Amino acid sequence: MKEQLKIKDLVLVAAFAVLGVMMMYLLPMPFIFSPYTILISPIFQALFLSIPFFLVATKVNKKWALFIYCLIWGLGGMMPYYIAVMVLAGLIAEYLRNKQDLSRYNSLSISFAIAMLMHYVGGTIIPYLLTKGAEFEMIKQMYGEDYALKMQSLKTIPFMIMVTIAVVVCSFVGSYLAKKLLKKHFS
Repeated sequence: MKEQLKIKDLVLVAAFAVLGVMMMYLLPMPFIFSPYTILISPIFQALFLSIPFFLVATKVNKKWALFIYCLIWGLGGMMPYYIAVMVLAGLIAEYLRNKQDLSRYNSLSISFAIAMLMHYVGGTIIPYLLTKGAEFEMIKQMYGEDYALKMQSLKTIPFMIMVTIAVVVCSFVGSYLAKKLLKKHFS
């Protein structure tokens, strides 16, 4: 297997990354109508964002492909701290990809769980901690004061820890689903 990425590989990685970014924004749509459900939407995302992540690993399967995927995923989030945590996730994914003592599936599952953890931290926890007041005002303008107040009352440290654990667990479930889906179609 040649490890060097070719133009075709970069196009595939970019296409799968764009699919992942689209899913990142579209999957929470059914959840936005309630502050209860929007806060748990990353759990739902963890089940399905594994598919484009695993597609990159199975269809491209070359060094730096997962890093580039995570970089594009981060750029799709548009926030500097989100980009930074997704770059870190990509570097970890590349490190785990090259670990000889892990099976391919295990390294991908762990990499995806870390990527989803970084997605949640960079997309929810860091913005909450850094921009609490501005985030509240933005949500109030978009959804109304009652929605914003309810969301603010729900966004507690214990709640975010609970969601973080659920995101990681569901990442492994999503990895299993992606493995089954890709085994059926690409073996």
